Amino acid sequence: MHEYIIKRLLLFVPTLVGCSLLVFFVMQIVPADYVDAVFAFEVSGTPAEREESLARLRAEFGLDKPAIVQYWRWVSGFFTGNCAESLMARRSVCTILKERVVPTAEIALGAIVLLVLWAVPVGILSAVRQNSFADYTARILSIALLSIPAFWLAILILLALLNITGSGPPLGYVHLWDDPLTNLSKMMWPILVLALHDGAPIARITRSQMLEVIRSDYIRTARAKGLAEGAVLIRHALRNALIPVLTFSGWRLAGLLGGTVIVEFVFNVPGIGSAIYLAIGARDYIMLGSLVLFITLVFLILNLVVDILYSVIDPRIRYGSAT
Repeated sequence: MHEYIIKRLLLFVPTLVGCSLLVFFVMQIVPADYVDAVFAFEVSGTPAEREESLARLRAEFGLDKPAIVQYWRWVSGFFTGNCAESLMARRSVCTILKERVVPTAEIALGAIVLLVLWAVPVGILSAVRQNSFADYTARILSIALLSIPAFWLAILILLALLNITGSGPPLGYVHLWDDPLTNLSKMMWPILVLALHDGAPIARITRSQMLEVIRSDYIRTARAKGLAEGAVLIRHALRNALIPVLTFSGWRLAGLLGGTVIVEFVFNVPGIGSAIYLAIGARDYIMLGSLVLFITLVFLILNLVVDILYSVIDPRIRYGSAT
């Protein structure tokens, strides 16, 4: 197991380097840079004077340097913790990331806990009561939630609250440790949206896995031995059905921690997703690239954690030296 973990950690390096190269050079081939996106309409004068002013701005932001020099300045600072300054914010990207990751982490962790609490029991109930009214209701609900985009569900909730209460939900963000009640009143809505939307596929996966497992021979044997139905379902069936659920949950948690761009934008949450949206609009390659590298690192770490949890859930899974 230790050898496997070390190998996976070593693979992080080429993955992150390759991701950084891809993001940087994609931004380089975009027709407009940061100066064009932000200052093009603010600079006046003759065409020659405008070009001279824009050239001075590019020199000020370091955009006149060769691409390889810009890349090395950004990526070396990111990997050593001495992050470069964001072009649009004029602050260290590391500082901005520390500020932005807290709201996003709160949404992601809250959503993943809530969706597991409702989706897994619904999937179990749907499988145990196959072709019953409860099963059909659960399947219709999960398909409906899966079909509605998260941003559209967020807008529907905003409109519903507006029509019912006469005012929309409180937007923005207040730190949990500053005012817990206000924080809950603001963050419960994006958490609810993501828990409903992302919980739908988990409910369906749980149902399909439970249907496959409860038809197995060892489940019939457990029932024949006189075990209570709850023990059969929880101790034997659910444990063997959890691996695909764990895989999808880990993948979604990584995606949520990477930023929920539209949902954060709708609810005016200053998280990673909204920062990505602003960085794309401003062509800020330093900010965008750093956020993408952070998301990539989150995916790599959570994938490793999920792989390790496989062996905890199913003792038959082992990672030997040949892995």
